[in-house]
Amino acid sequence: MSDYIPFALQGEIMKRLPTRSLLQFRTVSKQWKSLIDSSQFIVDYSLNHTHQQHLLVCYTSQEDFKEKYVSIIDDETFPEHKCSMPDSIAELGVAMIMGSSQGLFCLSIVRQDPRCEYASLVRTTVLWNPSIRKSVAIDTPHSSMVFGFGVCPYTSDPKLVKIKFTCGKPNLDTRSFTPWQVEVYTLSSGTWGSIPTTNQPSDSIKLRLDQVVINGFIYWLAIDNINISMMTMEFEGYNLIVSFDMASEKFMEISLPDTLARAPNSSLSISKLKEYLVVVEMVREAEKRVYGIWMMEHGVPNSFTKLFTINSPDASIRAVLGFRKNIYEPICAMRADYNVHSVFVLALHSEHNNYTLMSCNGPSHTARFYMESLLLLDH
Repeated sequence: MSDYIPFALQGEIMKRLPTRSLLQFRTVSKQWKSLIDSSQFIVDYSLNHTHQQHLLVCYTSQEDFKEKYVSIIDDETFPEHKCSMPDSIAELGVAMIMGSSQGLFCLSIVRQDPRCEYASLVRTTVLWNPSIRKSVAIDTPHSSMVFGFGVCPYTSDPKLVKIKFTCGKPNLDTRSFTPWQVEVYTLSSGTWGSIPTTNQPSDSIKLRLDQVVINGFIYWLAIDNINISMMTMEFEGYNLIVSFDMASEKFMEISLPDTLARAPNSSLSISKLKEYLVVVEMVREAEKRVYGIWMMEHGVPNSFTKLFTINSPDASIRAVLGFRKNIYEPICAMRADYNVHSVFVLALHSEHNNYTLMSCNGPSHTARFYMESLLLLDH
């Protein structure tokens, strides 16, 4: 940049540049490095919504059975501009993407503890920024629990929510469930803190693993097993959404329309469309699957509206993984043959559907959109 441009204006220009350029600029001068590495610049850059949107596709390679990551820029060249991510994360163990927020991904990695003579599993939670290829590992207990992850929009501080509850039937004598145990970890403090029981949902609620982060809230699909026949001890639960406010650290229960509340729990999934929460309902019709797309209007709880239905003429669609900026361009996992599942963009039209291949290799896929971010640069 020219020496005639005021330094403050240089900083404003840098906030609009891709992370790849900023990493190079850090080597130009000490002044630029100090600016880019500053906490305020990192926060301002992460909150800038003009950066390019990317799609991260994760799949299991049929060649070596390792997790592979492909990043694709979501612009007019989509999906031609894509690149493979390094295998450094996958080499730590079996990784599962638990959530994503403001350019960061939360991965749960389970591996064998090399320090133990007998088989012992260790769970490590990894916060990963693919834009700057940097990660931070957090040791967490390996036990039955659900994790939540999000970056607080007010502090830009990454948070982990650890939720432990006992699955199964209630106590026969008291007819009550075991209370939740909730802890929250903030990256800035490096410590876990307990959540008061008054801020927690009903003990009869069980969360699903999949989650979505929107506008400072973490959302999970859940099932409430409160309706129980004490004669047969059969569960008559119903589906709902549970949210966690990262600012107030309070949970809230969100009701679903009756059609979704009474649907088989395994037939529902949640996703994100721009900044709206979406519930995807799968219904089997003969040999194929039909998907209903429901959206929570304007972020208002209990206000779900069915937008449209994805009804493919064949039985190839196995799951709806997410959506591009255009609501009518869902990302779908489709079965090419018995072992191979491919990821396609499905362009919905009134007369026909267009399929755009994104990746084709392994049997399992996840796909999540993210914006470029500098978070973790100062860790």
